Amino acid sequence: MERRVTASELSLQSSEASRRTEARPIAEWLRSGATLGDVRRLVPADLDTDSELAGEIVEDVVYAPYVERQDAELRDLRASEGVTLPANFPYENVPGLSNEMVERLSRARPNTLAAAGRVRGITPAALAALLVHARRRDQQAI
Repeated sequence: MERRVTASELSLQSSEASRRTEARPIAEWLRSGATLGDVRRLVPADLDTDSELAGEIVEDVVYAPYVERQDAELRDLRASEGVTLPANFPYENVPGLSNEMVERLSRARPNTLAAAGRVRGITPAALAALLVHARRRDQQAI
């Protein structure tokens, strides 16, 4: 999937694809709309492009950037679990927190980001929003 090919090698017919002359990895072509049928002759012959495995490979390739970004966010959250949240932390002022998240956190009053992550129903997105807000508060206090 990292093999670099041009649009003409893929025989892509769309006007947008045909304007691209540079070689790009097959994975990138798949992310920009090429199909498994478009790359069929460029993948190993022993891979049945009509198989469930081939479909899963394409899904993995297409969604890889999103998974990588989410993994990076999780690593950042784990590294930041020790961030403290004061007893009077203003959950209602955190952009991106739903009313439900504000209510749950206000009721639980966790003292760290790690403790907030253990509050039932708190999402990774809510934790990320808390982290950003807590860091901004810390920087403003300096």
